[in-house]
Amino acid sequence: MASGTEADGRDIPSVIAGFPTQVESFDVAESVLRLVTVCDLEQHVDRERLLHDDSLVPPYWALVWAGARVLAESLVTRIDCAGRRVLDVGCGLGLVSLAAASRGAAVTAIDREPTPIEFLCASAALAGVHVETVVGDVVTALPDRRFDLVLAADLLYERREFERLAAALSALVAPHGTLWTADPQRIDTALFYGALERHGLVRRTVTTHEIREESCVQRVRLIALGRDAEVKG
Repeated sequence: MASGTEADGRDIPSVIAGFPTQVESFDVAESVLRLVTVCDLEQHVDRERLLHDDSLVPPYWALVWAGARVLAESLVTRIDCAGRRVLDVGCGLGLVSLAAASRGAAVTAIDREPTPIEFLCASAALAGVHVETVVGDVVTALPDRRFDLVLAADLLYERREFERLAAALSALVAPHGTLWTADPQRIDTALFYGALERHGLVRRTVTTHEIREESCVQRVRLIALGRDAEVKG
């Protein structure tokens, strides 16, 4: 695989899974996180075909969504993750994973698609941090694993999956752990939180954050859920 060289001497792949790469910098609170992303992404999204071909799935993983940016900023500024076991669910390009790893967390990142995992591995190598990566469905891929923090940003799109997803996420949270969701409410997600409550996770804190996403301002709810009377960061 061909590669390019960053100013600090680390090599980055110039092509990953057929996509040309670039390095983008994201301002996250007082930090700057660099991600290996798809170069000229618009060229890889056939909008005309999207309108007429229901079977075509665009590379949504290649976008850094508002929820990921809010959750990454919270990891840098308010959520104590140093030395803790952290799971990033539906990690995409991995901004959340890198934010947690940069703060000293032991991070596992999971995504259904192998391509974003490849991009995340390149970004982790560029940053000089370790991230354990898993390709698979979070419902079945991590049996008997428990995490201090389970992080889910922009994950809620399919109502028919809410019950299954809630059961899986609640099982992954350690007894004194916390599930953090960054939910822009692109659809009505009330049923998901009802399912979480049935599985023993109760909402403890809710904050709302406004962040620009392309041409509009997106309102993202950041929600902490846990089993204890008080959620620990």
